[in-house]
Amino acid sequence: MKHYIFHFITLVAAAILVSCNPADSDGGAEPQKAGKFGTLLFGEEQIPVNMAKVTNSEDWLLLVISPLTDASHLTTNAIIGLKRELLGREVDIMHKYCNADYIIVYEDPQCYYAPFRPLQSGTITMKMVGNSLSVEVDVELFDGTPLRYSQESLPME
Repeated sequence: MKHYIFHFITLVAAAILVSCNPADSDGGAEPQKAGKFGTLLFGEEQIPVNMAKVTNSEDWLLLVISPLTDASHLTTNAIIGLKRELLGREVDIMHKYCNADYIIVYEDPQCYYAPFRPLQSGTITMKMVGNSLSVEVDVELFDGTPLRYSQESLPME
């Protein structure tokens, strides 16, 4: 019996930690202005992107975006990553493996979508053009929450 209670408590705790309800729309609120690097759609919320940092490693291309400008205190951010051999192609995530081919993470003070949770559906496209990155993300997270971001000419550092 103790064994079942332990598993039940563990499952409830895990559900609380990873569950999240994107902000409901307030109907009368004015839409937020786009940030310096466009807008991220998370659920029904449009989040201005004011910081974009591209990390280009031997195996991966990672993009960290945030409405905040101080990279040392990112309480809200999204991480989008693709394996280098998938750059320049539209990647249907139904035919690729989470954490082996792509990474999507979303985090804010109310919720956390971990990289180990496979997405339900969608596509990711990342292209390097000279010293900049173009990205197009249109996915549904594991619980059906939409995450969308599109931007051309993000600076590469």
